[in-house]
Amino acid sequence: MRLKGIKKIDNIINGFTQQFGVTARFDTEFEAFCDHGRRLIGYTLVGTEDGAGQFIEDAVRRYPDITADIFLWALMHEIGHCMTEDMWTPEEREYFYYQKDMIAEMEVEEEGMNAWYHACPDEFFATKWAGDYMRKHPKQMARFWRKLQAAILEMYKKNNLI
Repeated sequence: MRLKGIKKIDNIINGFTQQFGVTARFDTEFEAFCDHGRRLIGYTLVGTEDGAGQFIEDAVRRYPDITADIFLWALMHEIGHCMTEDMWTPEEREYFYYQKDMIAEMEVEEEGMNAWYHACPDEFFATKWAGDYMRKHPKQMARFWRKLQAAILEMYKKNNLI
């Protein structure tokens, strides 16, 4: 079943991400696919991602002057992956995947695991890109968020979710 109103949300998000050469799609989680010239991000409206609390804590700690919803932070972070992808060699990217796999297998408390995860260079710089962009473009971000938030609320109402 396709949710009523998702197309409008997709259009608003893609209207915004177009300036970065990034395409967005409604998905089951926030994720970036930025390889072989592809710049695609997935977004979700259901907060099920492990480590979301630590992600937003890291973002807020690094950018205390930015007041943004976790959805907006996550969306901008995924765009940040696409915008910083060319910083890394293929070997470095492979190492980051390996590093994250090792972190996932460690028997460390979740908080420690997530701190290490968000310190991985690709994660760190994706959040940095997001924070720097939001800091430099507060009016654009506010307009985008108001428009997007209204469409999300409309979608919830159309689907009797609120």
